[in-house]
Amino acid sequence: MNSRHWAILSLATLVILSEGVLAACPKSGVRLPAGNLSRALISMGRQCKISVLVQTTSATSYTLPEQILDSEDGEFEPALQQLLQDSPFTYERVGPSAVAVLPRKIEAEEAAQPLPAHTEEITVTGRSLTGSHLRHLQLDSYAPIDVLAQPELEITGAQTIAELLKFLPAVSGNSTSTSVSNGGDGTATVTLRGLPASNTLVLINGRRIVNNGFGGEAADLNSIPLSAVDRIEILKDGASAVYGSDAIAGVVNIILRRDFEGLSVNSYYGRAQRGDQQTESHHITWGKSTERGHLMLSLAHYSQGALMSRDRQLSATSDNRARGGTDLRSSASPSAYIALDDGQEIVTNSASGGYREWTQADRYDYREYTSAVVPSQRQSAYLEGNLDLGENTLLFAELMGIRTAAKTTMAPTPVFTRFDNGDLAIAADNIHNPFEQEIVDVRKRVLELGPRLQKNRTDTWRLNSGVKGMWDSWQWELTAALHYTRATEKLNNLIDPWALSMGLRDPVTCDGQSDCVAINLLGPSGSIDAEQVEFIRGESLVDGTTRMTSLTYVVNGALGSNGAGNILAAAGLEARREAIDFRSNDAMGLSFIGGSASGSAVGQRMIGEAFAEISVPLAEDKFWLDGALRFSEYSDFGNTGNPKVALRWRPSPSLMLRASYATGFKAPTLIDMNQTGYQSQEYLFDPCTSRDAPTLPGCRGQADDARIQYLTEFGGNRDLQPETSDNRSLGLVWTPQQLKGFSATLDLYDIRQNDVIDTSPQYLIDRNAHSGLFTHRVLRDESGDITKILATRLNIGAREVRGFDLAMRYEHISEDIGQLRWSLNSSHMQRYLNQAAPGSPVEDLAGTFVDAASGGAGSLPQWKANTGVYWHKGRWEGGYTVHFVSELEESFTLDETRVTREISNWSTHDLQLAYSLPLGLRFAVGIDNLLDREPPFAATAFNDNFDGRTYDLSGRYWYTTLAYNL
Repeated sequence: MNSRHWAILSLATLVILSEGVLAACPKSGVRLPAGNLSRALISMGRQCKISVLVQTTSATSYTLPEQILDSEDGEFEPALQQLLQDSPFTYERVGPSAVAVLPRKIEAEEAAQPLPAHTEEITVTGRSLTGSHLRHLQLDSYAPIDVLAQPELEITGAQTIAELLKFLPAVSGNSTSTSVSNGGDGTATVTLRGLPASNTLVLINGRRIVNNGFGGEAADLNSIPLSAVDRIEILKDGASAVYGSDAIAGVVNIILRRDFEGLSVNSYYGRAQRGDQQTESHHITWGKSTERGHLMLSLAHYSQGALMSRDRQLSATSDNRARGGTDLRSSASPSAYIALDDGQEIVTNSASGGYREWTQADRYDYREYTSAVVPSQRQSAYLEGNLDLGENTLLFAELMGIRTAAKTTMAPTPVFTRFDNGDLAIAADNIHNPFEQEIVDVRKRVLELGPRLQKNRTDTWRLNSGVKGMWDSWQWELTAALHYTRATEKLNNLIDPWALSMGLRDPVTCDGQSDCVAINLLGPSGSIDAEQVEFIRGESLVDGTTRMTSLTYVVNGALGSNGAGNILAAAGLEARREAIDFRSNDAMGLSFIGGSASGSAVGQRMIGEAFAEISVPLAEDKFWLDGALRFSEYSDFGNTGNPKVALRWRPSPSLMLRASYATGFKAPTLIDMNQTGYQSQEYLFDPCTSRDAPTLPGCRGQADDARIQYLTEFGGNRDLQPETSDNRSLGLVWTPQQLKGFSATLDLYDIRQNDVIDTSPQYLIDRNAHSGLFTHRVLRDESGDITKILATRLNIGAREVRGFDLAMRYEHISEDIGQLRWSLNSSHMQRYLNQAAPGSPVEDLAGTFVDAASGGAGSLPQWKANTGVYWHKGRWEGGYTVHFVSELEESFTLDETRVTREISNWSTHDLQLAYSLPLGLRFAVGIDNLLDREPPFAATAFNDNFDGRTYDLSGRYWYTTLAYNL
C-alpha cells in the first residue's frame, strides 16, 4: 500500500463523516460517587464517553451526595441538567462530544472563548499540560501535544506502554522492547525524532522518575503498568527550560488514574494466528471516595509468550543471498573451522571422522535457536490516596511496585580462539591436537553447552508523597519522591576464558592446575564430553541499582492583569540526588566468551534547580508571549541555564499560530562518566577486509574477510560535558467554526544538537583504515586483523533533525449511526544530519536504516503515520486503524561492491469490535495486522532480517478482552 493510496483512504474516510448531535449514557442510569462536583463530572464523562471541561478551582469546593441519574434514552444532556439543577453551575456545548461546565456568574463573552471540540481527556481546564506548569487548554498550548486518553487506550487493544507508543508517528530509531532479542535486556524505551532514548524524558504525573537499572540511561516503560494509566501526553518539543535534562527530543508524560471510583476487573488473551506468542493480561482496580478523601488500589499481571525466529519465513535463516542480501551465517560452526600454518582452512568431517577443506557452505545458521520476541512477565501494584486537610489543603501519596522478568534464547556459544579474550592458542602437544603444531585460529560453535539463556529481572519501587493546595488564586504543591530500581541479568552456558585457556595448553601445564580438563575444540560436534563442558561452562552475572530522591516545590497562578488579560506565572525549586551502583562478575576485564563484559559503574550526583514560567497576553484573546527559564547546578560537571520563549497569535477565533525557540541539554549519565570494563563483540565493518586494503594507509594487507564481530571495550569519561541543543518550532492550529468537531495542527520542528556523547567504534575503524589514525584505539596484530577496539565516550558528535507533524481529527454524533471519530496523525522527517566526529563527513540519515548492532541510528523513515475510524453507538463500539511506515534505504558490501537497496514501505490494519453487556460487562475482540503482512526484509538487520524496533513479526494476531465495571 503506497503513500498515495494511504492518503486517499484517509481523506475518503473524512468525507464519509457528517455532522450530528450529542452522545449516549448507560440506559440503566449514571452512577455517581459522593464527593465534589469535579469528581462527579469525571465519572459522568467516562460513563457517557464525552469530554467534560470544568474549572477545578470552583468545582472541587462544591460537594454532592452519591446518586444515580436517570438516562432511560441514553441522552447525556438531561442527565447533566439533573445533576446541575440546584447548583450554582450551568453548562455549554462546545462540540459534538464535549461540554463545558461553568459557574453561572460567568459572563457570556467569557464563557464563549474557544474550547476544544474533541474528547482527548475527561477534564481539561484547571491543570497544567505537559510542557508547562501553567494551565492551558490543549489547543492553546505553545507546543504540539498528542494525548492518548482512556477511550483511545481501550480501543487499541495494547497491553503495554511500549506496544502503544511503538507505532506513534513521532517515534523512530533505536527504542528497545521485548521485540529486540539479541542485544535486549527486557526493558523498553521510547525514542522521539529518532534521537537516542536518553534524549526523551519520561515522566509520571508530570514528575521525573528513576532510570532503569541496566545502565541508567533512560526510563524503562515496562516498569509502568498500562492498566494504571489514565492518559498519555506526548510533547513533541524540547522542554529543558521546564523539566531540565533529557527533554531534547520531547517528553512522554504518563498520567496515572487518580479519581477512579468503583471496581474494575479486566482480562485479556491473545495469540498469533500461527499459534505462538500467547499473551494474557489480568488486572483489578478498586477505588472509593469519602467526603474527606479517596483511596485506589490497582493490581496487574502480564505474561507474554515467545516467538522463535525459526517459526517465521522472514527470520528462519541468516543466509539472505536469495533475497539479495549477504550470508550472515557464522564462521563458527559445530564442525570447527581450523586454520593451519601452511594456509589450509579445514573443517572436521563428521561422516568420515577426518578433515576436509572448509567452504562457505560450512557457515552456521544460528536462527534455529534464537527467540524473536522475548517471553516476559510483569506483576505490579499501585496504591493512590489523598486526604482533605481543610483550608484548601490536600495530602496525597502514590506508591507503585512492579517486578518484570524476561528470558531470551540465543544460539550456543561460539569460540573464536584468535579474537576472543585470553590466550586461546591450542598447544602443539595438547592431547586433542593431531596436527603437531600450535593452532591459533579455530572457530567453533559449542553445541554441547546448549543454547544461551539470558534471564533479566527488574524490581522497581516509586513513592511520591506531599501536600498541595490553594492560596487565593494560586496553586502550590510540595512533593517528596523516593525511587529505587534493581536489575539483574544472568546469561548462562557461556565459556570461561581462563578455564578454556588452561584446557588448550600442553599436558604439563594443564595437569599442574587443580581440576584442569583438556578441551577438544578440533573434533566434530559432540566431541566435547560432559566433563569438558562443565569445566569451561561460565555464567555472566550483572547486578545494577539506580536510586533517585527529590524534593520539589511548584507554585502557579495569576500575577495580575495588564488590560489584555491575566498574566499567568509559575515558579519552583527542585533538589535531587541520583545514584548508580552497577557491577558484573566479569569486571576484571575479561568477558565470558559468548557474552559481553558489562563492567561496573559506581557514582552519584547532587542536582539543584530553580525554574520559572510566565505567560503575558499582549492583545486580548489574540496575542500572547510565553517564556520559561531553568537553571541547573550539577555536582559533577557544573551548571547550565536553559531558556524558552514562545509567541501565540490568534488572528481569528478558528486559527492560532505559534512559534517557539528553546535551548536544551542532556546531562552525561552516571554510566557515561563512571563505567569501566565494558566489553562486547560488536558487529562492525573493517575496510581492511576489502580487496583494495593494500592501498589504504592504515591497513597491513587484506585482513580476514570472514569476520563480522570485533571485540570492543567501552569506557566512561569523567570529563564529559552535557549535550546541548537548540529547538525551533513553528505551527498552526485550525478549528473551523463552520465544521464543528474538526481540528487540524501543522507543526514544523528543527533540533540542532552539539557535543553529542558517542563512542562510535565504526568511526574509529574507518578513520584508522583510510587515514592511519587512532592506532592507539584500533589495535591490530601483525596480519592487520583487529584484536581490540578501545572506544571511550567523548563529546564528539553533532546532529540536526528537521521535519513537520500533521494531525487532523474530526468527531460527530448522529442518532442513526452514533458517535464517529476520525483521526490522522503523521510525521515527516525532512532531514537527519549526523556528524560522528569533527572532521568526519556529514550524512543525511533521513529515510535510511543502519542497525543499532552496527552503531547506527536504526530506522528513520521520512514518513510515518496512522489513521483510523472509531465508532460508538449504544452498547457497541469499534475501531479500525491503519499504520504506515515509508520506504527506507540501506547500504552494505556485496561481492566487494557497495550496494544500496530499498526496504519497502509497510502498513498494517488493526480492527476491534466491542459490546457492553448489562451489569457492567464489556466484551471485545480484535485483530492486529488484519492482512497478515510480514515486515519488509532488511539485509543489514542483525536480529531476524528486519528491524524489530520499527516493525512487528507476529503476523495476524487475535485477541479478546472481558471487562467488568461496577
